[in-house]
Amino acid sequence: MSRRLAQLASRLAAGLATALALAVPPAPALAHHGTAAVSAIGAEGPGAALDTTSPLPLGQGTLFALLKSEYADFQQRASFTEQKRFSSFNTLAAGYGLTPWLSAFAFLPWNVKSQDGVGTSAGLGDPNLMLALSLKWDEGPRLVPEKESLDELEDWHLGLWVACTGPLGPTRRRDDAGAFFAPDMQTGFRGPSPSAGLAVLKQLSPAVTVLGEASLQRFFERRYVEAGYAYQFGTEARVNAALAWRAWSSGGARVDLVPEFSLLDLKRDRRDGVALQASGGTILYGQLGARVTLGALSIGASLKRAVARALNEAADQQGSEGLEAFRAALTLGWSTRI
Repeated sequence: MSRRLAQLASRLAAGLATALALAVPPAPALAHHGTAAVSAIGAEGPGAALDTTSPLPLGQGTLFALLKSEYADFQQRASFTEQKRFSSFNTLAAGYGLTPWLSAFAFLPWNVKSQDGVGTSAGLGDPNLMLALSLKWDEGPRLVPEKESLDELEDWHLGLWVACTGPLGPTRRRDDAGAFFAPDMQTGFRGPSPSAGLAVLKQLSPAVTVLGEASLQRFFERRYVEAGYAYQFGTEARVNAALAWRAWSSGGARVDLVPEFSLLDLKRDRRDGVALQASGGTILYGQLGARVTLGALSIGASLKRAVARALNEAADQQGSEGLEAFRAALTLGWSTRI
């Protein structure tokens, strides 16, 4: 057990180191089934989750940066050969407050996927650009003003966001034997993938904040000439709910405990227009996390597992969402007014 924990810590540390290295060259990227919530948090006011996006704006002129490394260890099943071992999704994100109520973000991921008998696929994914509109409910929906008092931050806050990936990640990688990696082992999508979401936040007390988010991401059919077929990833629908409890605070520091639930519905992938067996399904994840905030710096860690699942032809799936032994994540966030 101690050896497994040491391997996990080593892979997460390596993932964060990789993400930090991405801060130097301006090479864009993004990942499949790896997510990073965007949220800035202060020593006072509402808390923030780790997977559930906050609707609060960055604030005009505020620069936000985030590093996230997520490691997924897959269950090994005796009836399968060439089993998928693990995936690592590492994301560098940057955001900027364009106005008091409009924020822009860019996501640059680096992903690693390992499968027995095939090898490891590693590289940049597709970059993702996102615009987030922030509203509050004060006798009706209103744009978030430039400044809000702590009392005003207790109002309901809403957020609407839209995003789209760009097809810059590699999609022609080959395995150790020289054969073409299957589309789900590639790190790019070979085409744009739009998404949109709605986020909500309510501070119930000075120490307790609840957050929710619903989102949808669509993929389109793309021709994989190397494999001789067209492939389309299934549409992803997500509903997240989180509670952030400020367990301790002093001066410019605070510690939040963050339990979250994430419902993920995956439609079947399609090959040459035909829905694939042993793909897609619905998964409910439970996650426990903690966030330490020190002034402008925020550090988070979480552990996630599937608590319920209804997978299509579940006995024939391996290495897919819902069949992880666990998912563990580390995040590092920072924001400043410029």
